[in-house]
Amino acid sequence: MNKVAPVIAFVAFMLVFALTRSPVRDFLESWVELEGVVLGPASLVSSGALAALVAGAILYATRLFE
Repeated sequence: MNKVAPVIAFVAFMLVFALTRSPVRDFLESWVELEGVVLGPASLVSSGALAALVAGAILYATRLFE
């Protein structure tokens, strides 16, 4: 499991990143009222942060269960 965990974490990162791009963008646009040039990078960073949390949780959980 130790060698497979980074692959699973990477796949989870990519899936979460791809699936959260639109909802995060919509959230930032409506609730935070970002628009224009700031909205694109802000949604990119926010989606990346969410995906990194999920990937990190997967890696941490695999270390706990070794």
